[in-house]
Amino acid sequence: MANPDDAASFKLQDCAFNALDEYFKAHEDEVVEIEILPPGIHQASDILMQEGLNVGIPRQILILGYVKAKRIFLETFNTVHHSELALEASKIMLLMDPEHLTAANFRKRWLLRLKKETQEKAQKELAKAITREIIFLNSILTSPLHRQSKSPTLWHHRAWLLDFSFPVRLTDSSQDQFLPFVRAELDAVFKAGEQHSKNYYAWQYARRLVTTVDHLFQTEPHKPWKDSYHAFLVTCALLVKAWCLKHTSDISGWSFLLFLLPRLKSIARRRRIVKQVLGFAIDLRSEQESLWVFLRTALGDTVLEDEREKLVQQLRDYQNEKVPVVSDNDVGSTAESHVTQAVKWVDMYMKPLPELRSPQPPNAEHTRSSSNISTT
Repeated sequence: MANPDDAASFKLQDCAFNALDEYFKAHEDEVVEIEILPPGIHQASDILMQEGLNVGIPRQILILGYVKAKRIFLETFNTVHHSELALEASKIMLLMDPEHLTAANFRKRWLLRLKKETQEKAQKELAKAITREIIFLNSILTSPLHRQSKSPTLWHHRAWLLDFSFPVRLTDSSQDQFLPFVRAELDAVFKAGEQHSKNYYAWQYARRLVTTVDHLFQTEPHKPWKDSYHAFLVTCALLVKAWCLKHTSDISGWSFLLFLLPRLKSIARRRRIVKQVLGFAIDLRSEQESLWVFLRTALGDTVLEDEREKLVQQLRDYQNEKVPVVSDNDVGSTAESHVTQAVKWVDMYMKPLPELRSPQPPNAEHTRSSSNISTT
């Protein structure tokens, strides 16, 4: 790499920064897929490799652009008149260094400043800025960028943006777009989970998303979206189940499905989801421990209520019919071992179902009290 003090190096930094800045500006209303290219793939004739909404950024170009972006950011982020330059520079900084907390916090302050404006035009600008911030985060978090897609700083920034944007969306006249927005956020989690397996930060964001919407459902005045909320939760659970069956080793996805199950009003629906997963595991003789951890946890919990015993019995029947009895010195297949361990775990840790109290006659308590008094 050239000496940073060399004039030629500054020129390269300018070219790299300008190319990245122009690309982000041209696609600020579109989610793009970004890939960082190793040196051998870069075509010298182009600074960036572009095809539709896909862009390949040579690592050396990103480094040069980052150096220039950081210099611009440090010179302008504390000045009111040039803060837009800092805003643009922070995009390149977070692409290169997703844990740059100062850059992420500056973007928060930018939105907070817009929120303080009371004019109608400023409020429209705020809504547009929130949408563009979500698009920017989607472009980084859902692209094939191994480190960026699991960045705790960026996912925390997105969680902050969620809390910040919900009041704006709830006061929006287009209430029918609220649940589609929540669905789009969940889709972003799916994509991030594909880019980085066991993406704890992405799935934790999904928990926060559902918890926040649950709270709004319980506390906000009646809104049109509430009429379809429970059906929406079922759709989400089915989507998560389908995702997990394609990524059976991802314990973070399975944990989120366990998180969703108690929120489904229909016990029969909960049972069908667990039954489908159990059938999948049995049919394929799955050796994925994460899948069996989901099954044993769901079957050991009370989330299925009276529907639980049927599935536990199905698991026992499968163990008795298909899993051979082996001595302590023999080693069965991994799938057989997981089945046996799941049954043992359920037997050991199964939570008792709450007893249903039979209704008392209206004066039952008074009758017992009178009886006790008369016998003393």
